[in-house]
Amino acid sequence: MKLNREVLIAAVMRHQGVFFRMLDYIDQHDGSLDIPEHLYLNDYNRIICRDDDSNMQHHLNIQTLLDNGIFIHHDRGAGVITLERVIVDLLRFLDVKRAKELTNADFEQMRVQLVGAVEHVMAQVIDSQPYLDAMSTFNNLMSEIHSKVKENVHALMAQVDNLAMEYKQYDAGLGEVSAFDLYSKVTSLYERFVLPCYEFINPSMEMVQTQSFSTSVQTLIDHHALGQTKRFEVATKAQLRKTVISSYYKDIALLSKKLEQFSSHLKQERSHFLALESAYSELLISIEPLRHGRRKNKYLSSDSKVFSHHHSLDGLTSQKSKFTKKISWDSDNTKLQFKEYLNLIQQQSIKKKSAGLKPLLASDMLDQDRQISISNVLYQTPVPANTPDVHQFIFDLLKRSLNDFKLVDVLYGIEDVFSTYEGIERTNPAICQQMDDGKHFINYLPVEYKKDQNHV
Repeated sequence: MKLNREVLIAAVMRHQGVFFRMLDYIDQHDGSLDIPEHLYLNDYNRIICRDDDSNMQHHLNIQTLLDNGIFIHHDRGAGVITLERVIVDLLRFLDVKRAKELTNADFEQMRVQLVGAVEHVMAQVIDSQPYLDAMSTFNNLMSEIHSKVKENVHALMAQVDNLAMEYKQYDAGLGEVSAFDLYSKVTSLYERFVLPCYEFINPSMEMVQTQSFSTSVQTLIDHHALGQTKRFEVATKAQLRKTVISSYYKDIALLSKKLEQFSSHLKQERSHFLALESAYSELLISIEPLRHGRRKNKYLSSDSKVFSHHHSLDGLTSQKSKFTKKISWDSDNTKLQFKEYLNLIQQQSIKKKSAGLKPLLASDMLDQDRQISISNVLYQTPVPANTPDVHQFIFDLLKRSLNDFKLVDVLYGIEDVFSTYEGIERTNPAICQQMDDGKHFINYLPVEYKKDQNHV
């Protein structure tokens, strides 16, 4: 029975729990989209056939799903059904906790495809039909990479949040999971999923004998911007796509930092547990010779061998008898000193903000055309080799180059420069500065750019 796809999708959404169980089976096994026939039939008879809407049992029976492409294969002899990839992606999109994290192999496949797509574009004659086809393939691949990286970051955020909840329960003594199990989960998540994603999108990542994601896209940008054709529009759009994808490395870096904190704490907990267990085992062994059944010499003493290398309690008696309180308040002078300190604070004036200026809102956004214009200006005027204040340089450059300049333009320009240039560091000492466009202001810590002379 053929049906409109929107009807089928609505039916799948109505009984998404059934399809989520199939997705869980896929994830728990080898990742193949094949599922046992009985797994679906059990839920079909137990849940779908009992739906108040009698159409559901017709819309979601195996034959209808086969006829309409929800299931793409049904091997009755083997009792196996194959689920359509689009439905799997839709289910993962609906529930971010079930999103499949990308492994090192997934990122390597995307990187190889991107390198091949860039080389294919550069091998074609500009504006020829093969060139247009090659650029279309490149743009589609970049969109696919952007989508996968974005979903992967959201999935990893959900995984780290789950680990944070488990760690919180463990720390409060409420969870059943041990420090060893949590440490294993944290290490596995970091090494299998977080680190490969961070290495893939990190703009500073370099690879030997091949090209990273960032280097490969930059090669295409330089081909259009620095070559004889001077296609700045193509270069700017590619730069924008690269910047958007590379910006996720900040989120991944934050997740990496959280996992490193969990790992450090759990490693200490594990070491403490092992140390306590070892000390307790040694204590039990030292007691065995005292179980001789006699009245004398049956207790541990302070000079017993088991205490020879445990010094945590040494000196407590002498410490207690020797030292008195370190803080002694003077009841007559303390009150006067506090009143004088309070009087001094009240006499100090509070700095007021500049009249008429408002802080720049985080919700202020730029449309794509504006972003392209900013990237184009920055690409045509590189940051000088020694720039002591990158923020001020971008502010002055955009103010004289763009119509209707706004302070939010500087924020996008900074993000673009950070993802393009290496050698940008915070000034020392870091003194907070302020800039404004007459309506809004931002406070920032200046950064300087020093070009590496070895690469000049």
